Amino acid sequence: MLPAAGEYGVEVLSGGIGAFAAKYIEAGEALSSAQAWLAGNRERREAVARQLAAPLPNRPPSFCIGCPERPVFSALKLAQQETGPVHIAADIGCHAFGTFEPFSMGHSILGYGMSLASRAGVAPMMNRRTLSIMGDGGFWHNGLLTGVQSALFNDDDAVLLIFKNGYTSATGTQDIISTPDDETKERAVDKQQSLVDKNQTIEATLTGLGVKWMRTVTTYDVERMRKTLTEALTSDFNGLKVVIAEGECQLERQRRIKPWIAGLLKKGERVVRVKYGVDEDVCNGDHACIRLSGCPTLTLKDNPDPLKVDPVATVIDGCVGCGLCGENAHAATLCPSFYRAEVVQNPKWHERLVHSLRGAVVRALQPA
Repeated sequence: MLPAAGEYGVEVLSGGIGAFAAKYIEAGEALSSAQAWLAGNRERREAVARQLAAPLPNRPPSFCIGCPERPVFSALKLAQQETGPVHIAADIGCHAFGTFEPFSMGHSILGYGMSLASRAGVAPMMNRRTLSIMGDGGFWHNGLLTGVQSALFNDDDAVLLIFKNGYTSATGTQDIISTPDDETKERAVDKQQSLVDKNQTIEATLTGLGVKWMRTVTTYDVERMRKTLTEALTSDFNGLKVVIAEGECQLERQRRIKPWIAGLLKKGERVVRVKYGVDEDVCNGDHACIRLSGCPTLTLKDNPDPLKVDPVATVIDGCVGCGLCGENAHAATLCPSFYRAEVVQNPKWHERLVHSLRGAVVRALQPA
């Protein structure tokens, strides 16, 4: 009555429970109402499909815009160009999206927080070190006991990458022991900054257990993350090596800062928002930036130059200013087409004056 595979969404559950109720229970009006709702959903989908000239392309699941985990997979992609391909024991959580394009990283997913434990069964068959990935939610749920303490007890030569985003994000951003507390959030002067570094519970726990090799890296620093991952995979140190990728869940960050920014604007205070863009004259149409990032706001548009055929990259509305596109371009030595802009709302009088003077100069220098 329920499918053996796939996601158990509301409609799937309703269909299964309805089939059970029809066979074993006199459900009456409740069953009729559920069946009518399911039939209505099917009719609406069919009506929409009839209006389309062709089926929409499949859109695989992906990270949120500005997700702090995406840059780590970009760095890992670059690191493997030096170290060669490594076996990646993935885990349950947002980072499981890294198994999809454009990263395609993750050879196994065993269970929540089980990546380091599953690695133990594969590592003896590998010629180089394997990499285990887990989130902070998986770390507290299972990874600390079945993975970390076991690797330390057995003196495993293992590499563990922990995504420290401050929440159990994949299941609804529930708080965990390493979540920044409310007092820290209220006390923060610049609420736009990541706050997960204020809670050091994961680091303290690993140190207390006896982890000797541990590095904490800001996730958006792609070049430093690449170097750290390369070091972990090639280090002479024989034992558990832990890389903590630190960056607050973008969903929770946006939920925190949007009301704060709205309040500042309402009071007429100055607000600066960072946004990134692509210089169309510089973009060479290679699109390596897109293949290395996969950000939904970094996409394509027709080339404005009539003499060029290849479309150019562009950053559309929705960009949260995480800076990954520029970091990737720097770390991978791509074309220097990305620029960083600051959108100022409620500017001061002198900023308005400077802006008007700049505009006049630019207009004077433009060709007729």
